[in-house]
Amino acid sequence: MLALGIAAALALAAAQYFSPLSGALLAGRDVRVALLGERSSILLAYHPFSGTVNAFTFSHARPKSGASYWQRSAALAVSAGAREEDRQGEVFFVALSTAPDLDVLWGTLNNWRSEPRLFFSAARWAYGLRAAGATNISSFDLFALFSEFSQLTASDFILTEAQRKPDEALDAAAGRGPAPRVEVFNASGKKDLAAKAAKFLRARGFDVLTAASNPRLEPQTRILGFSENTGAALELRAALGLEELEIRVRPSQKSVAGAVVILGADFDPAILEK
Repeated sequence: MLALGIAAALALAAAQYFSPLSGALLAGRDVRVALLGERSSILLAYHPFSGTVNAFTFSHARPKSGASYWQRSAALAVSAGAREEDRQGEVFFVALSTAPDLDVLWGTLNNWRSEPRLFFSAARWAYGLRAAGATNISSFDLFALFSEFSQLTASDFILTEAQRKPDEALDAAAGRGPAPRVEVFNASGKKDLAAKAAKFLRARGFDVLTAASNPRLEPQTRILGFSENTGAALELRAALGLEELEIRVRPSQKSVAGAVVILGADFDPAILEK
C-alpha cells in the first residue's frame, strides 16, 4: 500500500512537471488562457505570485476561415501588449460556442464548494472540449488551473483595457491559410525539448496542439500522419530538417491533429536554433 502511495505521488509530481500549464504554475510563471468566442473573446493573464488575473475583453469580427485557435489566441496576446518573445511562447485556449462570460466563471469558482455539482458539470464540459479539439489544455492541466482559480474571488480579476483591437492580427493569421495542426512529444530524454520545438514550429506558422513528454524514451525520431493527405506531415518534416525521415501514415488512428512528431534521442536540438 505504501509503495502504491509513493508511486501515485511520483506520478502526480511527474505530471505537474511535464504538463505545460502545470509546469508553468509550479515554476510561478504567468499563464495566459484565451476564451475564444465567435464575436467576443477574453484573454486571462494569471499571475501566480500575486494571485491576480488581468482580464482583457475583446469585441471582434467573426474570424475568417483558416485562422486556427492558436493563431487567434496569439493575436489576442499581442493586442493585450505581449512582447514578441511572449507571443511565440505557450498560449492556452478554450474555444466556446457562446460569448465568454466572466460572471458565469466567477459563479462556478465561488459556489462549487457549496454546490459540488458545479464542479462535476465543469469537469464533464472540460472533457468534452478536449475530445473535440476545442482546447490545447490537457485534462490534468484544466484541473490544476481550476484548482488555482478556485482560490480567487471576483475582486482578484482586474478588468484591463487592451492596447489595440485584435482584428488586424486575426486577419493576418487567417490570410496565411489554414495552419498545419500538429503535436510534439519529447521522447529524447533531453529537458524541455518539446517546448522548444513547439516554439520553433509556432514561429513558422504551425498550430501546435500539444507539446509534452512521451511516456517512454525512443532512440529514433518518428513522424506520424493521421490522414491520407500527408500535407501536414510533409510540412512538419521539412520544418524540422528531417527530409530523409520516412513518414508513417495511420489514417485509421483518430486525432484532431494532422501529424505528430515524436522526438527521439537522435534528434539534434541545434536544428531549433536556426
